[in-house]
Parts: sequence; structure tokens; C-alpha cells
Amino acid sequence: MNKSYVLALLTVILLAGLAQADPAKFTFSAGEGAMSGPVDVAEGKGFFHDYGINGIVKKFNSGPMALEEYLAGKTDAATTGFLSVVLTDFDITKHRAITNLAYSDNETKLLAKKSAGITKIADLRGKRIGTVRATTAHFYLCQFLTLNGIPTDQVEIIFLTKKELPKAIAKGDIDAICQHGMPIENAKQELGEDWIIWQDNNIIRKCNLVIVPLSTIQQKPDRITGILKAIIQGSQFIKTNTAESVKIMAKAKNYPLELMDKIVRNEMDFDATLDQSLLLTFETIEQWAIDNDLVQRKQPRNYLEFIDYKPLEAIDGNRVTIIR
Repeated sequence: MNKSYVLALLTVILLAGLAQADPAKFTFSAGEGAMSGPVDVAEGKGFFHDYGINGIVKKFNSGPMALEEYLAGKTDAATTGFLSVVLTDFDITKHRAITNLAYSDNETKLLAKKSAGITKIADLRGKRIGTVRATTAHFYLCQFLTLNGIPTDQVEIIFLTKKELPKAIAKGDIDAICQHGMPIENAKQELGEDWIIWQDNNIIRKCNLVIVPLSTIQQKPDRITGILKAIIQGSQFIKTNTAESVKIMAKAKNYPLELMDKIVRNEMDFDATLDQSLLLTFETIEQWAIDNDLVQRKQPRNYLEFIDYKPLEAIDGNRVTIIR
């Protein structure tokens, strides 16, 4: 056989092998909060590469923005929460939630200004409360007031951006805020000692879901399996190497290290699971959105069809407890 032909053939085989070994690019859009931490850690520690995937996480200012970028076809997956899904008008039959990344029962809080005459929950009646419209905090505020016997029409709910809330309460434009993370911490700094805070663990279990196209699950099941295994590894790493994980997440989110550490250790439970509470929360928020005219549809969606438990169940059946 001609030597040049053999050399050329070997070169082709070598290049083909290198191309096959090249990790497949897969991009995630994620909000700025801590709940999407397992994908940040999986990217930072190279866990995606371990499964032949070049996982890239793109940060956006919020979960709704992350979902919007994904639906526009700019990323391969989105990490986002319940409210983003419920309030966004898209065909959920073409997309699937394949895992949850984290839970939090105590992230959202209501902070009030004591000098506004608020020292107990009943004092909120007749006050101006700021929050971000159509968010988990908005839902939490409505539920919090109702559970404490204060009809929502007996307070003035003022919709502002996250950045506007701390300044607004400091200036006296509002008397209380309902939010989480940086707005709450910044409000505390603005008010000094002039604040009181409440938090109810029973109102909502906040989650962060990984959403992918149904077509990806059908056409590239091995890639979905690799992504889930990397995410599981990322969530386990957070539990066993918390300090290092906090640094990775704070850098990825451009978040204050001390606050990220506080949130991760005290407010988050990172674990790749799909449990029954997901469906219950979806159904509750869906009805709230319909009742408050936050969506145009009048018939609730079927979120059981939106959650695809099969890929995660194939990896570890104990991670899926959805009743179906």
C-alpha cells in the first residue's frame, strides 16, 4: 500500500478521533441567584467535561430573563423558577423540566420599617409595601397577608425593581418590602437598626428547574444523561466542599462572598430531585396567576406533562418521588 496513502488515512482517523473526543457544547441560561449553583459548580469544576459536555453557564439578571433567552433559542437550557414558567406564555408541550437544582423554604422575607409604626404583623394594615410584580416575592406577599388575616386590598402594594426597593423604604416612599437576597440586605444597611423582619417557611418552597427542549431529550438522550450526572455531582460537591463552592458561585454570579456564604449555608438545600411538591406548587401558583389576571389563560396548564422524570429516574430512582 502506498505510504502516503497510509499516512493520509492515519491522519484522517486521528482527526476523527479528536473530533469525537471534543466535548459537545451545551449552554445554560441562569439568573443571578444562588439556586442555580449546581450548574455553576459543575462548570467550574469541570464535571460537565467528565461526561463529554462543554457546559457553559450564561448569567442573566433574573430567572425570567434566563427563560426568555432560552425560549429565543440563544441557549440550550434554562434554569428558572416556578413563576417564570407560569407567567410566560409558551407551549409547554415542547419543553420539559428534567430536574430541580435547589430548594428553599426560607429565602423570601418581609422587611418593615419600625419608624413607620410597624412593630407587629397587624401593623401592616394600611401600609405601603413594595415588591417586584409577578415574582415569587409578589406571590409570597399575597399569601403572607392572607394567612395573617390582612386582605390585600387593605394594604397598598407598590411594584418596583429590586434595585429601587432599598432606597424607596429608606426615603419613606414605602413602609415595607417583600424580597430576598441583596434587596433585603441593602435595605437593612439603609435603615440601620430601624427594621423588623418576618419569614414564614410554610408559604412556598422555592425551586430552580432545569428546562430543555423535548426534542433534545428525544434526539440526544445521552447528552441529557451526562448533564444530569454532572449536576448531581455539582450538588454533592456543594454539600461536601461548601467553602470552595461558595467561592465558585459568588464569582460566577458576581455576588458578595459573605452574603453568598450565608445564603448557601442557611437558606438552600441543593439536590437534583423531582418530588411531589413541584406539582403542588405549580398548581397553586398557576391558580393564583389566573385569579389575579397575571396570565390570559383561564384554564390551568397540566404541569405533570411538563415534568419529564424518566431521565433522572433512570440514573437514580430515589431522586424521583412524583406521584403519577
